[in-house]
Amino acid sequence: MAKREIKNNSLAMIATVALVGMLASAIGFFSPGYCTVPQQDDWTSCEAIAQQRNIGSIALFVVCLVGFTVSLSKRRKG
Repeated sequence: MAKREIKNNSLAMIATVALVGMLASAIGFFSPGYCTVPQQDDWTSCEAIAQQRNIGSIALFVVCLVGFTVSLSKRRKG
């Protein structure tokens, strides 16, 4: 029986972590409509928090997409 070589696929690992981050962001969905108390001037607004979470989710999606795409293309070539 031949031994199988285990290869380190760092991009797939990073993409998997990004996918888990997207899942965690979806579970903790934040909507500005949830804020019932008026915001103070020195606090971050609910709209800003929601916008930052959306930007983070998009960034994680791009990392996930690039990581899995490069990983799969390397697997097909090799």
